[in-house]
Amino acid sequence: MMPSAYGSAKSGSYEDFIALYDGDAHAVGSTGLTLLHRALGNRHLDARIAISNRLLDDGADAGAVVAPEGYSTLHILFSQTSHDFAGEVPLVERLLEGGADVNANAARWGTPLQTLAGLHKYSDEELAPFYDVLFARDDLDLLTPAGEGISTLETSRRFEEHRANLTARMEQYL
Repeated sequence: MMPSAYGSAKSGSYEDFIALYDGDAHAVGSTGLTLLHRALGNRHLDARIAISNRLLDDGADAGAVVAPEGYSTLHILFSQTSHDFAGEVPLVERLLEGGADVNANAARWGTPLQTLAGLHKYSDEELAPFYDVLFARDDLDLLTPAGEGISTLETSRRFEEHRANLTARMEQYL
C-alpha cells in the first residue's frame, strides 16, 4: 500500500505528512474521518499539534463530526493517551473558535467534558488547562443527558474519587 497523507496524519511526523499532503484540508476517508480527525488522533504529540494546526490554517472544518457515532474533533483530541495540556490549549481554543461543539454527544464518550472526566490516568490538576478553556465558554451545558443517558455533571459525580475538583467547578459554573 502506498503511503498517503491520510495515513501519515494519524501516525507520521509533520515532515512525513507534508511530503504527502496535497493541500486539501477537507479530505475525508471512507470511514468519515477527516484529515483533521486523523491528525488529532496522532499518538505523537508534536506531530498531532503541528499537523492539526496546518490543517486548520488550510481551512479544515473544526466542527466536523463523524457519523453515526457523533465523534467530534474535541472527542478525538481529548481521548488521546498522551498530552501536554498547557501546550495543547491553543489547539483546543482553535477547534472551538472554528466550530467544534463543546456539547457534542458522541455515542461512546458522551460530551467532550465527559471524555476528559473519563481519563483517570490524569488528575484534575493536570486536566485543568483544558477545563479552563471549556469553563470559559458561556454555552457549556452540564445538565442535558448525554453519554449513557446521564449529564456531564452526573458523570463527574460518579467519578468523585478522581474528579472532586471537576465536580466543584461544575457546581460553581451552574
